[in-house]
Amino acid sequence: MKKQWVLPAPAYAHYVCYPEFLGHYKHFPQHAERRSEGVLNSYNLHLVFEGTGYVFQEGERIPMGRGSGFLFPRGAYQQYGSDPRRPWEVRWVHFNTAISLPLLEEADQSRGYFFTFDPDAGLESIFDELFELSAVHETRSEPRFSALLYEILVTLLQNSEPLHGSVPLEIRHSIRRTADMIHKDCQRPWTLESMSRLAGYSSYHFLRLFRSIMGKTPNRYLSDCRLARAKLLLVSSDLSVAQIADQTGFHQSSYFIKVFKLAEGMPPSQYRRTFGS
Repeated sequence: MKKQWVLPAPAYAHYVCYPEFLGHYKHFPQHAERRSEGVLNSYNLHLVFEGTGYVFQEGERIPMGRGSGFLFPRGAYQQYGSDPRRPWEVRWVHFNTAISLPLLEEADQSRGYFFTFDPDAGLESIFDELFELSAVHETRSEPRFSALLYEILVTLLQNSEPLHGSVPLEIRHSIRRTADMIHKDCQRPWTLESMSRLAGYSSYHFLRLFRSIMGKTPNRYLSDCRLARAKLLLVSSDLSVAQIADQTGFHQSSYFIKVFKLAEGMPPSQYRRTFGS
């Protein structure tokens, strides 16, 4: 199977990212490319869902199987291909973007970013919607094309790791599951030690992993979750500030007011007057 679509340039010129050429290959043993520098003036993203193949980088042949992917920047030399005996099932897209994301920056700096990703992260369904829209292209679908491509890139950010990365995907999933449980029960009297036990790590190891994966410390994440719930209660309930402080884990209203004002630039009472219905 070899399906591919070329999209016309969008009528609106200010999308943050937009696909140009995309496809879905399966049982296609002839899939192989070798492009000189400067030939392809767009990013080239390939995600392998089945089969085996390879990509060359600086003379090194890098195996690419299920859950592997590669991203080449604009104008880069590219050489890759599917194993004729066990050809890839691969979803791919060429695109342009003006946004700055870590995986794009890595591709730009190294002239090729190679990674593992979680095949069960929902990327297949996002690509499939892109394919469906491409098959019956309509101008009104342009915002959706841009949004789906952005969703693919952000999903990869959260569910991928460099081939030689220091944090395996299963650990990333474990930390995110812990973060979800903390968010759900943010009113509990969490400590670093209790959050660490929930994740199954020592406090030191948990702090380092959490900060690396979530981009903030566990205590900062907990405070953000509590503030988000407090803001919702301020605008949607008649609870007093003291009651909201108690129900969101701050307990002392004076401390709650101090933290809230530092984060939002106004006390809770003013926030309620400004944004409450």
